[in-house]
Amino acid sequence: MTYKPSRELDHLIGNILGDEKSKFFDSIGEQLPHTIRFNSIKGDVYKLKGFLEEQGFLLEEFPGFSDIFRLTYQPFPIGKSLSHFLGHFYVQDIASMIPPRILDPQPGECVLDVSAAPGSKTTQMAIMMNNEGMILANDIVQKRLRSLINNLQRMGILNTAVVKTYGESIGKHYFEIFDKILLDPACSGLGTLHKSPEVLSWWTPKHCDRLASSQRALISSAIKALKPGGLLVYSTCTLTPQENEEIIKFALNEFPVEVIPFRLDELKTRPGLIEFGGKKFDKSLLHTRRLYPFENQTEGFFIAKIKKIGKVKNINYLKYKTPFPLLSLSDKTSPVKKYLDYFSAHFGIERDIFSNYKYFCNNEISIFTQSIADFQFRSKPIKIGLKFAKKMKHIGKLSTEGIHLFGTEVYKNIINLETLQDLEKFVNRLPLDNGSGCINQVVVKFQELPIGYGLAKDNRIKSQFPKAEWPFQI
Repeated sequence: MTYKPSRELDHLIGNILGDEKSKFFDSIGEQLPHTIRFNSIKGDVYKLKGFLEEQGFLLEEFPGFSDIFRLTYQPFPIGKSLSHFLGHFYVQDIASMIPPRILDPQPGECVLDVSAAPGSKTTQMAIMMNNEGMILANDIVQKRLRSLINNLQRMGILNTAVVKTYGESIGKHYFEIFDKILLDPACSGLGTLHKSPEVLSWWTPKHCDRLASSQRALISSAIKALKPGGLLVYSTCTLTPQENEEIIKFALNEFPVEVIPFRLDELKTRPGLIEFGGKKFDKSLLHTRRLYPFENQTEGFFIAKIKKIGKVKNINYLKYKTPFPLLSLSDKTSPVKKYLDYFSAHFGIERDIFSNYKYFCNNEISIFTQSIADFQFRSKPIKIGLKFAKKMKHIGKLSTEGIHLFGTEVYKNIINLETLQDLEKFVNRLPLDNGSGCINQVVVKFQELPIGYGLAKDNRIKSQFPKAEWPFQI
């Protein structure tokens, strides 16, 4: 189906790009290459790449980014690969990966992702932080929250807590708490028209005006939640000035913030606008960046980096919400202690490793960082950390994610699969011969990569790999 732009959209793009307007509209019909970002939490990037290639996929490294690759051949859809199920990578457009890189969250920092679902940028930041410190991942839409939680679990993220609240009020909940904040709000999506070209025909400025109103409220809330001296990255996958430059102009006028320059040599970018439609913006908007689809074979994006240079008026947030007490256990506290003792003894995991984390224990055992345990939540989190084990009557059972988390620390009861045929049997829950002498619970690996959990009994390995909606092809 061919879509023609509305008269108003054609006029807008013409005013932004001038003679290059046709390049923008011509690029909408182009199929962008699939891009993946490997997850170093799950293993060495080149081992993960080699494992994916053994499944028949061909990749090329994107220049300047050691963990980003473009797919040049897919024997079947990448989302149905075993590597995807194991959380070895995240399928994500390169432009969407840039905002976390500009924010540059570090291990030990306290970070807020205001509009986190479905988790592409949240998981990326957690990996950059080496699963340390803390990310508060917020969203308000229940369906999107389910995707966020699933992606955090699949990718093995334990330094993140998920909450459900309106982003517009988060500055009241958490006044001047965070070292760094990512704000990637809902927008009109003109940078992603290749995925939704129908927008061409119904787009109107009024729709953007409604979104801009929400974006102003969100950036106000985010700045209130940011510590003085902290950094905020604002990004959208759209091109309209009222959702981009005008939002930053509003922030500069209302709050003690300044725009910070940044470099992005790996992609073609253009400076933000300092004049549009008769409106003039501060010259510091030249330090913001615009990415256009026809210049990079990526989605279109706008990115601004902001520093908070002073305090904002105290809004007495403690009167608005009292802290929610988060119950956490140390590795030496009952009932979690006996399960960790078992994992240490049975798998040869050094016992002191477990002392680096905190735990929550009901039917399942969750693991998370000390930073999450210390954080003063204003409401009950939907999810904290990573579910890594299940309680049984006398012993514990590691989840697949638990196997991945501690797999490199395991020195006993390991089954190393030798062939792709054996791996295919295991992940499709078929039994394997056991000549290893291992008994009971075993960690199953392939080429040093932890894969999952099995039970060894009567010279057989019974697969405990999670059920999937399809048989895995390898």
